[in-house]
Amino acid sequence: MCFSPALRAADLTDKYDWKPMKIGGGGWMTGLDIHPTEKGLMYSRTDVSGAYRWEAASSSWKQIVTAASLPAEFVGYGRYLGVDSLVGAPKDPNVAFLAYSGQIFRSTDRGDHWTATSFATNKVKMEPNGEGRQEGERLGVDPQNSDVVYFCSVSDGLWRTEDAGKSWQRIDVIPAGTAPHGVNTVTFDSGSGLASGKTKVLYVTVDQRGVFRSEDGGAKWTNIAESGPKPAAKIRDAALGADRTYYVVADNEQNAVGSVWKLSPEGQWIRITPTGAEGGSKAYWDVAVDPTDPRHVVVIASGGKCFVSKDQGQSWTNHDFKLNSSNIRWLGTQTNYWLSVGEIEFDSTGKLWFAEGFGIWHADDLTPGEIPWQVASEGIEEVCGNDVIAPPGQPPVGAMWDASTFRFASPDQYNAQRGYPNFMSCWALDWTPADPKFLVAVFRNHLGFEPQPNSSGFSTDGGVTWNVFPALKNKTVSPELEYGIIAVSANSPDKIVWVPAQKKLPYFTTDRGATWKQASLGGVTATGFDSFPAAQKPLCADRVQADTFYYYHSDQGVFRSEDGGATFAKVGDAVKNRYNAILKATPGHAKDLWFAEGSQGAPVGGIWRSKDGGATWISAPFIAQAFNFGLGKAKTDGGYPTIYVAGVAEGKTGIYRSTDEGATWDRIGTYPLSIFDWIDGMDADKDVFGKVYLGFTSAGFAYGAEKR
Repeated sequence: MCFSPALRAADLTDKYDWKPMKIGGGGWMTGLDIHPTEKGLMYSRTDVSGAYRWEAASSSWKQIVTAASLPAEFVGYGRYLGVDSLVGAPKDPNVAFLAYSGQIFRSTDRGDHWTATSFATNKVKMEPNGEGRQEGERLGVDPQNSDVVYFCSVSDGLWRTEDAGKSWQRIDVIPAGTAPHGVNTVTFDSGSGLASGKTKVLYVTVDQRGVFRSEDGGAKWTNIAESGPKPAAKIRDAALGADRTYYVVADNEQNAVGSVWKLSPEGQWIRITPTGAEGGSKAYWDVAVDPTDPRHVVVIASGGKCFVSKDQGQSWTNHDFKLNSSNIRWLGTQTNYWLSVGEIEFDSTGKLWFAEGFGIWHADDLTPGEIPWQVASEGIEEVCGNDVIAPPGQPPVGAMWDASTFRFASPDQYNAQRGYPNFMSCWALDWTPADPKFLVAVFRNHLGFEPQPNSSGFSTDGGVTWNVFPALKNKTVSPELEYGIIAVSANSPDKIVWVPAQKKLPYFTTDRGATWKQASLGGVTATGFDSFPAAQKPLCADRVQADTFYYYHSDQGVFRSEDGGATFAKVGDAVKNRYNAILKATPGHAKDLWFAEGSQGAPVGGIWRSKDGGATWISAPFIAQAFNFGLGKAKTDGGYPTIYVAGVAEGKTGIYRSTDEGATWDRIGTYPLSIFDWIDGMDADKDVFGKVYLGFTSAGFAYGAEKR
């Protein structure tokens, strides 16, 4: 078998539309910055997937960390990250600063475009997904001078620029603090007057080192924590009211005392920790002061319990939460009774906003026992995709961290159906041609939450509802059978093969998961499948031939089973030593396989095809690197399925498709949605030509289709 030389790719990018497959929220919104004077101007950042600006006219969020907004040298496939800090300049609503990818950027158009400052030359460590990711904002812009900016680092101290980022200096008198929290907040006292054209009084908190105050615009600093929270306190956030009262909250981690303190403008510390059965030493994570009433103070503890005071903390009421989400329904019906706190902050009208683990919320009324948080997560797509499948005649289904699966009956609307209402991760999916509504999935709660951390199982209705495999429910299966990759036979939904992680051998069932037995690989005692989580997909079932499965062993080559997964025999080793393998069988074509090395690691090769069940392989031309791929409807009735590849050809990264079995390729996109994230899941529509689905590592799901 051979390929003819590929023709140069046609560029069809202008003929394609790329849209998000709407979920709404789904990832940890770790920060929130509300402009003090420009109504409706807000920014929110994430731990793994860029940052957003609130669009008040549409009541939705716009992603502002994109291939189009960043300088070209910071853009490249798989380089997408979360944001360490993002703030606007109080004096100039058009100016904003962004800490991202080891650099600090400046924008003069509210984040639509970013220009790099000189900060990266200092090689200061940033950790957008580290332990200190939700501790206020590490960036602070002087409210009287937009050229003066501070950056609080996790391990390299406090930094400042006085020329809008042309030069940066470390303030050596401020200690580095305890990593990975370090210097974590900077707060300006706008009512204190000016010193040399800068805000006169400002505060900086340092984990386990104290609270530092400057009364001369940052020239000299004094540690003032001894008479208050003590230098050893694990301070997590700070805020300052319009009456110049300063507040800090501290964590109770590792036997430290969780506490709440206020400091009067005259310099007197007063402990105001909530008391009673609901208060005391807690992990207090955030504090906010109402700009319309400085006596109105709210603190929030890890998990979502709020304490509200109308008298600057002399007395408190405690409140649980209720999530209301009529538009993005799944956010309001989840059974998680724990909220991961990112930030609370009042806007100029006195409405309280909340950035948390699954999205953005706001509350007008803080008096009920359960604060009714209203969703405001439209436009946010931050689930971490692991897989996506598109069975014939069925809507696509995506698998992800934390939120299990979603079935996208209408990808352009917020009505995707969630597989599990509780905190659950899904690592792999498959479907069977015998009944395309029958799906299998590897579900494993990676935090081990009870009652059923391992909820792997099957769906008989296309992913609307799921059933845990009976052997898992009854605990009659080896504990090593978890995570990994799964496939279901072309001829029977009862015959399933599951390859767990940690190099364990495959398991198979012939009774839909009631019993499982370990397979044989002809003397091979361990697979090469060792990662958690697994971006690679080295297992598949033949889409035509009964009881036939294929497994790619990175050290050995391709193994095939023709007895439902009980025994695998090595059939070919032409493609070896690829460690991020993706192996898929072609719908409607027996023994027809495609193989790519996958998205992570180096080197990354192209895409290969076998027409004899894995015995022999030939590399397709033109595609130099193949990160992921999928197969969908043929261009002509009865033709060969269209192949879609996320990869590199002629030095250009993008999404490519072939309608002639890989002989020629056309480019249909560069970075879909302007997101340059890894693509960990990819499949194509079996019923609509030209439609392809993507699952980003951290930025949700997207689909591309030809323009009408």
